Amino acid sequence: MMHADTPKTRDFAALESLEGALDWWREAGVDADFADEASGWLAEPESENAVAAPPPPPPQKIERKTALQRALAQPEIPATRIDPATLPDSLEKFREWWMSDPSLAEGALDRRVPPRGVAGAKLMLLVSQPFDDDAEGVLTGGAGKFVNSMLKAMGIAEHEAYYASALPAPMAMPDWAQLTASGRGDVVRHHIALAAPQRVVLFGRAQLALFGMTPEQAREPLSIECDGNPVALLAAPDLRNLARSAARRETFWNRWLDWTR
Repeated sequence: MMHADTPKTRDFAALESLEGALDWWREAGVDADFADEASGWLAEPESENAVAAPPPPPPQKIERKTALQRALAQPEIPATRIDPATLPDSLEKFREWWMSDPSLAEGALDRRVPPRGVAGAKLMLLVSQPFDDDAEGVLTGGAGKFVNSMLKAMGIAEHEAYYASALPAPMAMPDWAQLTASGRGDVVRHHIALAAPQRVVLFGRAQLALFGMTPEQAREPLSIECDGNPVALLAAPDLRNLARSAARRETFWNRWLDWTR
């Protein structure tokens, strides 16, 4: 006679079936549980007081220097002292030397600006340094238009003037005392002697240091020795200051009239 299974009998049967399935998996070499979702097996267990890692620092901003900052970072003193005895003995050779000799200044040669004009000019216009837009020669950029208008009022044609600068290339902040100590004053005097102008107008009184003078001495017309020859010189404000100030232009014009009368 068959007896129906009781609930207890069914529980034991299910348990035996489960144990048999587990034995089968063990014999197959599977002794771990697997899931579809990945877990960090090698991660250290997190403690209750764990501190969160700080966020990564923001990317550094690259600072790009301006042209002025780059110029200030470059050395502004000529590499060596210039020996007056080694200066060229003709105006043509001097111009070649001006554009190529490394003793004049450090830096790229393509930044140098040549003087222009002929020897024996009625007037030499001497600026402290070329302007940034003087591509073809001293005062060939925007400032040249202002100067040419001034020359026209003076009754001097453009070809009757000689255009020169005390420095061969633009310099951010010239130290005229150091430049004088390096022999730059001798170079400018020699340049004037070779060009042999009748008069010199110097724009930018700070460069008077090259001749051993101070801006206070510029109130009256001056005479400077250039290789043993006296040359009449009139010191004027920088061209930028003249262009922006009507009062300075009037003062300069009256001094010019008194000087040439």
